[in-house]
Amino acid sequence: MSTFTMERCSSLPQNKLFELSTDVENFHNIMPENFKSLEVIKENEYGKLVIEKINFLGIPLKIKTKHIIVNPNVHEIHILSGPTKGTVFTETYVQSGNGTIVSIEVKLILSGFYRLFGFLEGFLKNKMSATMDKFIVAVEKYDSSLTAYQN
Repeated sequence: MSTFTMERCSSLPQNKLFELSTDVENFHNIMPENFKSLEVIKENEYGKLVIEKINFLGIPLKIKTKHIIVNPNVHEIHILSGPTKGTVFTETYVQSGNGTIVSIEVKLILSGFYRLFGFLEGFLKNKMSATMDKFIVAVEKYDSSLTAYQN
């Protein structure tokens, strides 16, 4: 297991960024190249079980995840199946100045066949960091399009 933290800043207010980031049913609209679809299969006061169709290292996969949303600023994603089964992402959203600082602690676990390739951890860390950069740009653009549509 490898644990690391990524941190980025967004110009969006904390409540708006948190709302968009935890809108599981519509998240594929923000990053369609990475998330093809997200289907909530069970929801209760403890979280949401979700079937996610994603691109993982260029490979289309279907994985099961559990999303725990703790308002107003914590979102945990537990990977329940697939090559990173057991991985946990803990996202924290903190208002800062004119925007929000997003911090993601990743407890990365490679399972099955992927455990044999130790170099994948560093590669995945770099890919996740690049994806987080893309997310900040995409979510700000998505919010702008929603705002323009509402006006």
